[in-house]
Amino acid sequence: MKTISAGLLIAMAASSALAADMGTPYSKAPAPAAYDWSGVYIGGHVGGGWQDTSFADPGALPILFNCCVTISSVNNPGPISDGRGSSFLGGVQAGWMYQVARLVVGADIDWSGTRLNSSGATSLTPADASGFFANDTYSVRTNWTVTATTTVGIARDHWLFYGKAGAAFANDNYGISIAGAGGQFGAATPFAFASSDSQTVVGWTVGTGVKWAVSDNWFVNAEYDYMDFGTKTPNLSGTFTASPASFGGFSGNSTFKPSYNQNLSEVKVGLNYKFSGLPF
Repeated sequence: MKTISAGLLIAMAASSALAADMGTPYSKAPAPAAYDWSGVYIGGHVGGGWQDTSFADPGALPILFNCCVTISSVNNPGPISDGRGSSFLGGVQAGWMYQVARLVVGADIDWSGTRLNSSGATSLTPADASGFFANDTYSVRTNWTVTATTTVGIARDHWLFYGKAGAAFANDNYGISIAGAGGQFGAATPFAFASSDSQTVVGWTVGTGVKWAVSDNWFVNAEYDYMDFGTKTPNLSGTFTASPASFGGFSGNSTFKPSYNQNLSEVKVGLNYKFSGLPF
């Protein structure tokens, strides 16, 4: 009997302990907090860019006819080659982000210094045997670009995938040079013309990229931006020079108004510092 009673007591104690354990709720270790992309940031970037420029100069024919070359219905304009160029770039950026659940909205502005150079040419060669001709060469050099955009992204902890759209600006140097031989009367006379103009042009841009948070305040980003500046028509004024200095029909000063249609692409990799929270 004493043995049975002792066994019952041990069983009852074990049962009570098990019941007490089952009544205590199980608690998991707290999950790590998701990264918060909200904040103002500044940073710098490096990368590369390339541009494609098409050119048209319909006003060149009457100017050349009045100035230097006997051009008529027998003239055969050659095809115009597109201007393409590429260059390294580097610059700075700043912006802000605000996160709601996984949605991140914000705005961004960046400036990139570059030396994108491109050029092309066309020829004007009469079909007759006069020997007259004119070569029309154009160039575009982009010195810097700026984008001011709205950004929308989807966050996944330390990763942020985003798109952007807005306005684009570029500082361009346009150039034109024309050389040939012609004359309204008599033998062909060599002539030349050159002019340039600088403009800050406005267009639109779209882009996409990814950001990765290295720490609470530092993140890196990689993105692609496309910029379109449409058609621009700078005034390119200058003086024709000829040898001899004057001949039949020669006109000293002229203004060409060719059209340049330009688009750019840029790939950038940046390092940014994010201040915690927003000041507004």
